[in-house]
Amino acid sequence: MPTALTFMRTPAAVPRPADGTLLFLAQFAAYVAVLALAAVAQSGLLKALANVYAVVIVGLVAFAWMTRHQPPSRWATTAAVCWGVYTAGIVCSGVVNPHHVLWGDLVKLSLAPAFLVFGAAFERARLADAPDQPPWRRPIVRVLFGVLVLVPLLTWAVQLVQSGFQVDGVRETSVFANRNNAAVYAVTLLGLYTALSGRPVRSLVVFIAVGVMFGTLGVLLAVLLALALTVARVRELLLLAALLAVGAAGYLLFPDVGPYLRVRPLVDSVRLLAEGRLDLHTVSFGELVLMLKTSDLSFLFRLKHWVDLTHLFVQGDAYQWLFGHGVGSATRLSEMRLVPHNDYLRVLFEFGAVTLAGFVGLMALILVRCGRRWETVPLLVVVIYLFSENLVTNFMAISFFYFAAGTLAERRGAPHTGTPDGPTPLQRTRIRSMIPAWGASR
Repeated sequence: MPTALTFMRTPAAVPRPADGTLLFLAQFAAYVAVLALAAVAQSGLLKALANVYAVVIVGLVAFAWMTRHQPPSRWATTAAVCWGVYTAGIVCSGVVNPHHVLWGDLVKLSLAPAFLVFGAAFERARLADAPDQPPWRRPIVRVLFGVLVLVPLLTWAVQLVQSGFQVDGVRETSVFANRNNAAVYAVTLLGLYTALSGRPVRSLVVFIAVGVMFGTLGVLLAVLLALALTVARVRELLLLAALLAVGAAGYLLFPDVGPYLRVRPLVDSVRLLAEGRLDLHTVSFGELVLMLKTSDLSFLFRLKHWVDLTHLFVQGDAYQWLFGHGVGSATRLSEMRLVPHNDYLRVLFEFGAVTLAGFVGLMALILVRCGRRWETVPLLVVVIYLFSENLVTNFMAISFFYFAAGTLAERRGAPHTGTPDGPTPLQRTRIRSMIPAWGASR
């Protein structure tokens, strides 16, 4: 037994806290490789293996986190408390609703926020050991990040070849369920790059290009709103206004060309709502197709689904208000038999107000801590897009979001001396109020 204990204490057996980021990247590089093989081979067995491996990743990174030497910062402790409330609500929901449990979704939903705490701890350890040596300086980190970028792109290329170069020739986009999730993954990679390199992406063009490259209107709107709320000064606002004017002119001139095909149903839907011609609770999808003369009901589908789920939730009892109807219930109980396309509503409906309080607390902590800066843009894009898409079960993208957020938030609170003893008095003052923190200098 003493020999075994001695072995466990050796540096080779126990990863140093500063190596936690490298471990995180290495495990997710392997994870994306398994997902790529599953997507190309269309193998359900490999997908199941990837789901099991996701739990292994959390366990390995958690082990590295437990070997840390630096005590957690007050911000990380507060984040851990919010995560605890979030997880406790999920556990209580499982007790109250023990039937029809979707274990895959439950694991992803409950474990992914842990990377917020892990990322903060690893960054705190790095600031103590080597404050002037960001992870990006290590060649292996750049290689692993390249794997996270290139493998999904190569997988998508193979899928395009298999489908005869039809963009919608396959149901999935690369290793993701759809283009919306692929677009969010690209956004979170920008956040992860900032966390690894210490150099934020300071380009409107890059963010807008990521917003349009997958042809998803929701991601583009989230990117534009995030830019306007974080880094837009006079110059940036003028550029955004010019881009919007060009887009509006293109729609007026060519409403039936390319990406504008999805804008027209949106404009018509808003007009019908403004004229009071729709009752979302009673109207059928067949009637909507006839009224809009299109089957592209993305916008009204979301609104109608949200109205129906809200009506069902309000009709529940006190236990269901507190702990929801159970994981997967939004799909099982709704008229459409689909996920809500709004993760805040999904958390409320499936896990109740307790879990939602922890979830919103995590989002608020991230935004308040990071403030109005370029580093915050990809994080805010995700926070906004959670209102109109299903992201909490996109394990890779949401894990990158949490890990990058934890890293950047911890770095934001470190004093300029490079020692991780906590925020300066001025920073502590800013953290106490969301408005001053959100108005902090970029």
